[in-house]
Amino acid sequence: MFLTAHVLAGIVAAFIAFPVAALARKGGVLHRWSGLTFVGCFFFICVGGYLLEFENLTGTVVDVFGLELNISPYREDGSVDVLAVINTAMVNSMAFYLAVSGWRVWARARAADRGVFPKFDSIIAVLEIAAGFLFAVTLWRAVDQSDPEGLSGVLSGSLELSHLIIIAATLYVMVDAGYDLYIGLARRPPKTWWIIHARKMITAEMGLAAAFPYRCVPFGTTGGILMLVAMTIVLVFGIAIARRFAIQSASAPAST
Repeated sequence: MFLTAHVLAGIVAAFIAFPVAALARKGGVLHRWSGLTFVGCFFFICVGGYLLEFENLTGTVVDVFGLELNISPYREDGSVDVLAVINTAMVNSMAFYLAVSGWRVWARARAADRGVFPKFDSIIAVLEIAAGFLFAVTLWRAVDQSDPEGLSGVLSGSLELSHLIIIAATLYVMVDAGYDLYIGLARRPPKTWWIIHARKMITAEMGLAAAFPYRCVPFGTTGGILMLVAMTIVLVFGIAIARRFAIQSASAPAST
């Protein structure tokens, strides 16, 4: 049941809710409801993901629509890889945080106008920083343990490049959560809330898009390339939509 909900929620969030929210009029009913659907789907993705990762610790091979998927992207024999399980759970957590904190941007903006900064946002920001740290440690060790055809061979075949990618991803997560924490502690809200909202939602969708090849394709050169392609497509689409919205926002005062 949870596996089905996990997969279906990912499909709805990635291919329906996010595109509709991105293309709909910002602030309109369709935009708000599709955004809420996106975050709601992420909840089922997250809960289902945690339960599946817990099951993976028993060494179970998960059956998805008739395809038997190994629990670990780093081992081919179906044996338990605790590093992979923890790392996947942390990726799950980081993407969920981006979706939730991005969705809460406007509530935070309204609260900040009244001089209120909810502690909830600061608490989940601290948890996100911890998740980013665990993500970096587990993936770094997994990279070092992988064979030449594994993660280290995805891009240019160098461990150094893989390490740089891990550092960049971790820094992004920690800076993002750290800035959210700063807003709450320093009580100095930013002026461009919509930029934070767009950036978080686009990045959450990038993580969701990468999850499909991450779990459904044998990890190696092909899986790594597909992950990069999926993330790049989302990034280009998101930047184009955000740029269009920025132009519309800039021209709105002149037309009134």
